[in-house]
Amino acid sequence: MSEVKVDKVSPRSGTALALGDSGDTFTVPSGAKLIAPGHVLQVVATTKTSTFQTTSATMVDVTGLTADITPSATSSKIHAMVTCGTFINDNGNARALMQILRGSTNITAGDAATGEEVGSTNCGRSNDGAHHQFPTVISVLDTPSTTSATTYKVQVSRGPDAAGIVNLNRSGNQDSNSGNTITTLTLMEIAG
Repeated sequence: MSEVKVDKVSPRSGTALALGDSGDTFTVPSGAKLIAPGHVLQVVATTKTSTFQTTSATMVDVTGLTADITPSATSSKIHAMVTCGTFINDNGNARALMQILRGSTNITAGDAATGEEVGSTNCGRSNDGAHHQFPTVISVLDTPSTTSATTYKVQVSRGPDAAGIVNLNRSGNQDSNSGNTITTLTLMEIAG
């Protein structure tokens, strides 16, 4: 097998550079990386299948919804996304709040001038007493600017001026026979 080592390959003329012919296969050795801006370099995910409840008026960690990722470059961005089938407060239209943290930093905080508690998701139940299930998705593009292992986690609360119990993954009518849902925290490294 022949081997060519160069620092840069440029087209002889124009701006197009062809690699091989139709049907050719290019192999990238284990540990080597092809990096193109905007492409996904790695995906890390964790799924919580059990239920979680809290009456906390301040944000608390959701057990089992933590994931670590080590970015390949400081220019990389991390697309952090939480998807949950059920996220409700069981007390009328009281709020249920959720946020994603990188380490101890809330990366889903909105403008404080909105008057809402820090947190990007505000879900509740209608005040007619009927049972409802609220699917929830939070998606944010973060810039950790590091190549060190980085921890992301999910927190929830009912808010400082609300009542009731915040439920994650639990069926809307609180009946265990109705079937519960799952929640997934997904981290994708995007090349910068």
